[in-house]
Amino acid sequence: MSRIPLLALFTARFPRFIAVASLALVGLVATPSSGGPPVSRFDALPQAAEKLSQAIDLPHCGMKVVEWRTTSALRAETAPTQQALQLLDDTCRDTFDRYAAFLRSKKLPRLRDQPTTLPAMSLLPGNVLLDGKSLRALNDLPSRFEAVAPGCCYWGLYVDSLNHLFLRNDPLIKDPDGTLVPNPRFVRTLTHEISHVLSSRLGVWDVVGYDRQRDEDLAEDFVAYMGMHFPAESSAEDLAFHRGRVPFAPPGAPPASPSVVARAQDVQPAPAQAAAPSASANTSPQKTLIQK
Repeated sequence: MSRIPLLALFTARFPRFIAVASLALVGLVATPSSGGPPVSRFDALPQAAEKLSQAIDLPHCGMKVVEWRTTSALRAETAPTQQALQLLDDTCRDTFDRYAAFLRSKKLPRLRDQPTTLPAMSLLPGNVLLDGKSLRALNDLPSRFEAVAPGCCYWGLYVDSLNHLFLRNDPLIKDPDGTLVPNPRFVRTLTHEISHVLSSRLGVWDVVGYDRQRDEDLAEDFVAYMGMHFPAESSAEDLAFHRGRVPFAPPGAPPASPSVVARAQDVQPAPAQAAAPSASANTSPQKTLIQK
């Protein structure tokens, strides 16, 4: 790869630096919608008592799981079992192995051959019809995520300025026989977020200049590149999948294949005044259903 001229590199980085710096200032003084004390971006990070007693290393991810909250209604599907951890690591292996070729297919340069320091991971409840809005859940905006999230609701959130990846907590799902198998929608969410992580940590945006929508579009393109051509689900649909009311796998997808997944989306109407999208946070949004 050719060297990037110093002036061009500075020009590419400066707009993102300003955006992230502005976010940090807003995060330090933002007043939560609940009317409580100001919420900063650092409130999104797990507190000492919320972390696992021992972080879980994922070798192919180059990341560690530092926090994992199960959902009582879906305990088997959301527990940090060996099967669940293996799915996480396998997904990282598949996506990391193919990301460089994906960037070449998009004719996108990168500043580095290997990613810089990779984020820590938290797996948290995301379904807002269960516990996805409870304290310290993925859509706990009023007390923990309001300073970094663009608004409810989402299945994954990568906050570059915190170097932390927040994900839904359901790597597994029960097939019609009740056997735990990979949840294709979880894999899709993780794949989407890994694109955000790698595009940042490989320096793609340092070269071409950062644009949030372009980052989101690139993540969706990577999902398609990995063979996932399925619509996102709402929390209501996700609950129906987990309870076996509808087929859990996207049409035509091998039920146990971790390389085919559908993106997650949302059940709630969009808030009237959602927070401005963060320049350093990227989400796998839930589908918004218009209530009539």
